Amino acid sequence: MAVDMYQTGVSGLLAAQAQLATTGHNIANVNTEGYSRQRAEQATTMHMFSGGNFYGTGTRVNDVTRMYQEYAFRDVLINNTEKAGAEALYNHLDYLDKTMTSVNAGLASSLDDLYGAINAVADNPGNLGNRELMLANAQDIVDHFNDFYSSVEQERMIKNRDIESRAEHISSLTAGIADLNQQILNAGQNAPPNDLLDQRDRLIQELGQQVHITTLKESNGMVSVMLGGREPLVSGNQAYQLEVRPGSPDQQQTELYLLPPNSNGQATRLRGSQALGGEMGALFHYRDQVLGPNLSDMGKTAIAIADAFNKIQAQGVDLNGNAGQNMFNDINDPDAMAKRFVGDNPGVSGAVEITDTGKLTGGEYSLKYQPNGDFLFTDVASGTEITVAAGDVVTGPGTQMAITPPNLGFTLTLSDTPNTGDEMLVQPTRQGAIDLTLNLKTGDQIAASGSLMVSPDGDNTGTAKPSVSLTEPTPPATAIAKADYPLNLKVEDDGSGGFVYNVTDRNGNSLFSGVPDADGKIAFNDVELSMNGDAQLYDQFEIRQASGSGNNENALAFAELQNKKWLNNGKSTVTDSLNQTAVGIGSMTRNQRVKADAADAAYQQSYDRMLATSGVNLDEEAANLLRFQQSYMAAARVVSTASETMNTLLQIR
Repeated sequence: MAVDMYQTGVSGLLAAQAQLATTGHNIANVNTEGYSRQRAEQATTMHMFSGGNFYGTGTRVNDVTRMYQEYAFRDVLINNTEKAGAEALYNHLDYLDKTMTSVNAGLASSLDDLYGAINAVADNPGNLGNRELMLANAQDIVDHFNDFYSSVEQERMIKNRDIESRAEHISSLTAGIADLNQQILNAGQNAPPNDLLDQRDRLIQELGQQVHITTLKESNGMVSVMLGGREPLVSGNQAYQLEVRPGSPDQQQTELYLLPPNSNGQATRLRGSQALGGEMGALFHYRDQVLGPNLSDMGKTAIAIADAFNKIQAQGVDLNGNAGQNMFNDINDPDAMAKRFVGDNPGVSGAVEITDTGKLTGGEYSLKYQPNGDFLFTDVASGTEITVAAGDVVTGPGTQMAITPPNLGFTLTLSDTPNTGDEMLVQPTRQGAIDLTLNLKTGDQIAASGSLMVSPDGDNTGTAKPSVSLTEPTPPATAIAKADYPLNLKVEDDGSGGFVYNVTDRNGNSLFSGVPDADGKIAFNDVELSMNGDAQLYDQFEIRQASGSGNNENALAFAELQNKKWLNNGKSTVTDSLNQTAVGIGSMTRNQRVKADAADAAYQQSYDRMLATSGVNLDEEAANLLRFQQSYMAAARVVSTASETMNTLLQIR
């Protein structure tokens, strides 16, 4: 029995030693990220039968268990992806929100200054100082829009580089997981390699922070990792890699490609990269669905400003008596129209003409050519689809075709019929903020005076004070020649007790005979009269061309733009539109902060649940140290007693 006691004591010593080593390992790794608490599992050794009884022969450590719950880890993995993506997107939006707030404040101030200068020009059209101040304020507005575009475009380029660096980081993580898979396979022949399993889980969590992944555990201990449950990232000891390539059709909108092991250049394009999840998904979402549309939204306002001021300029004459030229850039300059279309088919070019700035939405559209000849426009941000039927496509010279989606304010002209698989983007206002330039060089070029002036006859008895402007003549009408001015407007008896308005040129030729329309307007050739007030029988008015400083009618038309609602289908002024853009980004930022806080709370709950099982509790480990130390000392006493007993037996003579 002494020998048996010795073996029993030694087994206790070895078991206590293993317990102490495991406890010490736990304490040493209390601050190791991703470490799971370990526990030495003891079991009794085979019993011995003697004298009709079974006697225990000691203990053994049959396993070192990793305190790990797979469902808890998966919960942490999912919530970690959501948290990382939500927080990353909030940080991106917060930067843009601050930029928009600053830009909006600067633009609002410059617009106020511009309208103040316009009012000064209206009060004194011949003052060159007021005119120069008006141009200086207009240049301030141009600078604000240009600077905003440059800032956001630089942000887009930074995000492209960030996407590239993250793709490299993800590739290094997949390579690390594949390498650990092989190490675990090699080491797992004898027992589970707990520390290697922890290292692999830590890499998987880090990978899950970058993109949304799912894992599949194999019977040999390896883990396969899938990107979003679809594309493989790790398969056994084989790692796939992510590569960034120029986008299609927009090369600046870089995309991700998945390269299998030993790909030899072959790769799978990851379409819909904005749905990747995690920090990478937040980057794509921010770049493609926030920055781009934000540029287009601001570009819409810049285009509207240029168009409105240019149209008013065209209706007037400058201080030199010349017809007003564009104050800002021509919004339908051929180069500008060409940049609004991007396609991957080199045989098909496009041009986007802005037809109505009031209907522009600031949206960007992917375009697909359908087999039946229809064209499908899909709003990039909202996903709204608009179909232009084949029958509504207007064919032009040669193979040209014009496509006009309803109520969007633009017409797309394609040089040829695209293929059904072609990828095309229509960005009507993306370049608007950077394209905005001041065309006028000197203040005397401002067309503050209307092209035409109306003078009432001194003997008039009515209160009518007509205003006059030039319009684009509707065919077959033509513009009235300068030589036919001045025109004469007479209010005459129609023979039935009513009034008839007759307009003749300087030679007595009739240009109009009738009554104003429901809006009180008389339109003929390229002239439009607004009959403000009440005319009386036999009242007369002379319509002549303005010259020199003329009048201030066009300056007043410029001033009216401050409160005129012509943007967003007649619902917004320029200031309203700018505020809506800024408020939209601000609202998006606040909502994202709420989502980030909620995602963080969910992650903390799941992480705490996992720590309850896997985390190291120093108080518990300290108690275990004392317990296993006492166990070790007791087992040593058993060995000592067995040795003393054996010596006593050997001394018996």
